[in-house]
Amino acid sequence: MAGSRINVKKGSRSKLAKPRVECSFSLFMESLKHFELGEPFPNSPHAVASNLPTMADVCGYEEKDPRVMRALASGYPRFVVHEYIRRLLEHFFQQHHLKGRFGVLVPSKRAMRDLVEPFGALVAVLEVATDIFLLHCDLADEPLSNRLRKHLQHKGYGLSSRQAEDLLVEVVGGVDRFQEESYQGNALNALETGTANLAGCGAKDVLLCASGMSAFYAAFRSVQEFQRSRRRSKWLQLGWLYLDSGCILKEFLYEDESLEYCYDVLDTERILKEIYGAGDELAAVVVECPTNPLAQVCELETISNAVSECGGVLIIDPTIASIYSTKYLAYADLLVTSLTKYAAYQGDVMAGALFVNPNSKFYGDLIARTSHFYAPLYLRDAARLAIEMRGAPPVIRKMRVNATALAQFLSEHDAVKKVWFAKAEGEDELVSAIITIELKGSLSSFYDKISVVKGPSFGTFFTLLSPFMYLAHYDLVTAEAGRGFLEEVGLNPELIRISVGAEPLDQLLQILDQALRCEA
Repeated sequence: MAGSRINVKKGSRSKLAKPRVECSFSLFMESLKHFELGEPFPNSPHAVASNLPTMADVCGYEEKDPRVMRALASGYPRFVVHEYIRRLLEHFFQQHHLKGRFGVLVPSKRAMRDLVEPFGALVAVLEVATDIFLLHCDLADEPLSNRLRKHLQHKGYGLSSRQAEDLLVEVVGGVDRFQEESYQGNALNALETGTANLAGCGAKDVLLCASGMSAFYAAFRSVQEFQRSRRRSKWLQLGWLYLDSGCILKEFLYEDESLEYCYDVLDTERILKEIYGAGDELAAVVVECPTNPLAQVCELETISNAVSECGGVLIIDPTIASIYSTKYLAYADLLVTSLTKYAAYQGDVMAGALFVNPNSKFYGDLIARTSHFYAPLYLRDAARLAIEMRGAPPVIRKMRVNATALAQFLSEHDAVKKVWFAKAEGEDELVSAIITIELKGSLSSFYDKISVVKGPSFGTFFTLLSPFMYLAHYDLVTAEAGRGFLEEVGLNPELIRISVGAEPLDQLLQILDQALRCEA
């Protein structure tokens, strides 16, 4: 067992839409079954999880196998172009005679300008609706189109499925909006107040974003701009960051800025040496706490004090455990999180938030800058999220109770070699619904056999299984050198991340045991 301990303070039918589904405990049993390739869960056009039921499907997804890609009408939105967005692109390409072009849609002038800046005249811009911009380039120039797509992915600037749906209704016609329960009132105010109370700040210190990556990018750019004005250029990454967070640090620093890594977040001595070694050149330290996928926890208070002493900024991302289960803003200058996880526990909203610590000595400088770089949360997404947040606490509590029992079960199972999880100091329950395991046997046979939702994302009311390194770092797991590097930094390429849901515990245990038994 490898548990980390944490110190925490106490729809109607339409031509595009599927039937309306609201989350209820009757749905929990529906999630414990085999799903077909590309089948979303829940049964909503806005579901962020589409199933990849076998490892062959996972590899096909990463390699863009037509068999797999044709089956994905939707998927995790920053990685899979939603059916609604594909239809919009086809419409605008035809309307503006743009045959042979690659394009992306962005929902604001700010996003458009930020995306176009690195490309100059190589990327053309067309306003296709009010504040909706089509950025397009030569389809035959694959390196350019891939680079534009990656910038959109990393920065979190894309249209949400609900905004795309509304555009289809308004621009194309012949489409009805998916009917779902939404917050009646000022959803943005409700979310700002609700998330501020969870994080431990005021509503004025919250920035609601279109995704967690938008929140992270806004934090990065605001700190970068601020610290460059102070001639500070050294960045430090602690642990293994989520794919796009790591890409932002690696790709968007300037030539006169540097990035160092401390992959072992438990090696406090080494971390402090790096922080104090940077001295008055320290710009920022970035950490996920707990880490993804190993749920490891660094000594936040010690690190926070050292960063502050050196004049750096500390950015913390607690998404793996959520702002429901952690109180980390007191240690951070900026806290960023994906609200797609846990808050949107039904798995059908993309959203994020950025919190500025009101007690940070850099508060005035950071609060003024963060709003220059984010993508705002679309109003319909906010209205849906506000409804889900009202019902989230008891579901999250059940997820954590289940995760606690599963961690114990898995740590004692003959087929399991190692288990990682995060538990709060002095508490019986896990602080997060995430458990990561290493098997003694084959990842493929276990993954293919188990009957749950399988694919990216986590923090949903339904159990969601992910061969994490394959989905996040396929380039590394499929190369000998890459696998060697992962092993070197303590990450087995065959890790399985389990986001534990709120289904009946006895059913979860039975399904896991059945899939593991063939590995024992």
